[in-house]
Amino acid sequence: MRHNKHLFHLLLPLLLCGCFPAAWKTAPAKKEAPVRLSEENTRKVEQLYYKAVGAYTNNELALSLKNLNEISAIHPSYPPALELREKIRRISVTKP
Repeated sequence: MRHNKHLFHLLLPLLLCGCFPAAWKTAPAKKEAPVRLSEENTRKVEQLYYKAVGAYTNNELALSLKNLNEISAIHPSYPPALELREKIRRISVTKP
């Protein structure tokens, strides 16, 4: 009888573990692989970006957006182009 008392204490956690749902952890978000551009496309994206910056500086926002759209066709997540596009968006919203 004495052993049954200790056996009960050993088996109790095993019996109760089925009563509680498992704490499922969500999988970490997958990071997108960096875009690998050819040397030619890299040069083209940089040229288009500098044209877009020049147009932005001259307050030619439509031309700047046209160049940014061409960049997006080659490299959709080019960070400098995304930043410039956001600046243009903010200016367009604040203009009366």
